[in-house]
Amino acid sequence: MTIQTIEAKKVFVSVDNTAQWIVFEEEMQAGFNYQLASIEDLHDYVAGTGEVFTYNVETSEGVVQWHEEQLPYDSPLDYVCEYRVIN
Repeated sequence: MTIQTIEAKKVFVSVDNTAQWIVFEEEMQAGFNYQLASIEDLHDYVAGTGEVFTYNVETSEGVVQWHEEQLPYDSPLDYVCEYRVIN
C-alpha cells in the first residue's frame, strides 16, 4: 500500500481579529494568537479580498483546494467557486 502525501501550506487566522491572516508551514511560527483557518475562514478571506490561495491549503477540516466550475446554461447559478476538501 502506497501512501501519497499532498503538499500543503497551513493558513492561520488571528484568534482575536479574523481580519489578520498569516501563512506559515510551521505552527510554532504562528504563535498562540493564531489558529488554523477553517474553510469558512478561507471563503470570508476570498469575499473580503477577492484573492484565493492557488496552492493546497491545510485547514481545520483537512487539505483543501480552490475549485471553479461553470455550470450548464439552464442552471440557476452560473458558477461555483469554493474551497473543497481533497484529503
